[in-house]
Amino acid sequence: MDDPPQCLHNGGAQSTTTMRLRLVHTLSLLLLSAVLLAVLAMGAVTAWNLRNGFADYLVARDVERLEQFAAFVGQSAEQAGGLQAMREGGLDIRGLMDQFALREGIRPSHPPPGERPGFGPFRPPADGRPPHAGPDAFGERVWMVQLDGKPLWGAALTPDRGALVERPVRVRGELVALARMFKLRVVSDDIDAKFLNAQYGGIVGVALALLVLALASAWWVARRWVRPLLAAQEATLRIAQGEFAVRLNPSRTDEIGDLMRNINAMAQALAQLDAQRRRWIADISHELRTPLAVLRGEIEALVDGVRPLQPAAMVSLREEVLHLGALVEDLHLLAMSDLKALPCYFEEQDALALAQKVLQRFELRAQQLGLSLQLSAPQQDRVPVRWDGRRIEQLLGNLLDNSLRYTDAPGRVRLTLQSDAGDVLIDLEDSAPGVLAADAARLFEPLYRADAARSRHTGGSGLGLAICHAIVQAHGGAITAAASELGGLRIRIRLPRLAGEGA
Repeated sequence: MDDPPQCLHNGGAQSTTTMRLRLVHTLSLLLLSAVLLAVLAMGAVTAWNLRNGFADYLVARDVERLEQFAAFVGQSAEQAGGLQAMREGGLDIRGLMDQFALREGIRPSHPPPGERPGFGPFRPPADGRPPHAGPDAFGERVWMVQLDGKPLWGAALTPDRGALVERPVRVRGELVALARMFKLRVVSDDIDAKFLNAQYGGIVGVALALLVLALASAWWVARRWVRPLLAAQEATLRIAQGEFAVRLNPSRTDEIGDLMRNINAMAQALAQLDAQRRRWIADISHELRTPLAVLRGEIEALVDGVRPLQPAAMVSLREEVLHLGALVEDLHLLAMSDLKALPCYFEEQDALALAQKVLQRFELRAQQLGLSLQLSAPQQDRVPVRWDGRRIEQLLGNLLDNSLRYTDAPGRVRLTLQSDAGDVLIDLEDSAPGVLAADAARLFEPLYRADAARSRHTGGSGLGLAICHAIVQAHGGAITAAASELGGLRIRIRLPRLAGEGA
């Protein structure tokens, strides 16, 4: 086949490039957007859980520290002879916090001068800083109150600064005071903030790394999907231009691979149809040329005076015209069946009566040819069906004509009719010669002749079995060809009793 025009090929390349860019970018953006949304959602949930979890951890640590501080105050008061003795000794909340910090292994922010164990006189620092213990301003949020609520150590804080937590202070098992604290609501220290910021930075870094990986993966996946689609587009373009030999390599097992295999099947089917079309045109030309050549020769003989103008000559011309007209009519019928418009008029019929009527038409001809014509039918008066009687007579007539034409004498032709609740089975068998198994499936192709045993010299247009196939299809049935037990060919037809109901 000739190469397609260059202008069409260039246009196809341009459209291919446009499609590649559009699909690659679209698929990449879709995949990247999906990953971006997933990463952002996961990062936001992780950051929210981290912040809330860290805040809960700080609150739980503060409560535990407050309990330890209350126990420490109770022990210290027991050693000093009571809370009043501790206050008379000059100890305040700052001193308590520093002593508590020393016991817990935390370096006090402002240790008292001449730091020593015990509870000696305490001098407030000259810079006037508030009490402090630990890196989260624990001392600034804690004070001591008496049982009646009056402040004992530290300044009472207003309730609107946070949620209040209190723990009892006991001396020798007796409740003597309460230690109160406001819980942290936000991260209040640079160290804690730095910790959270570091975690947030790690989350952002992982998210960026995932996005880069997603972008690379999306590009790779998009190219892997688009490459076979581009090959399929190029193949379909070449098939549309008439290159039916194009084939793809369907190495994939997914839907794209199925698409490529379907394109290969389509190209193969189109190649077969193109070959059949070319062969049919050649066969039709040959079939029409033969009667036209005979007709032309006889007319020229009459014009030139070689043959006298007599009734016999006119009869011969009439036979050739009728032969040519029958051929044209058969071709028209096949063309109508290919257009799914074979006219059929379904009405109540008797299948047995139709078979008997057709056989009576061919009895004399069968006797003249030295052939035995038989009918095997069920033992019943009639077989009611809903068929197009004219088409069924044409169907059986073509089959009988084909058998009588190609069966050697002496021979047999047997027509068998069977019926059940839904279908009618018709078998037409003849004696030798038969056809090869490889040729049996092609007998219903237009203008096909199997071999020399059933060749053109015996007559016929080569369209009879093709017309039979079209009639059977119009009735919603099936027709097949196979070897016969009698030594020749068996044509089997299965027709529904009620044809055309869904039409």
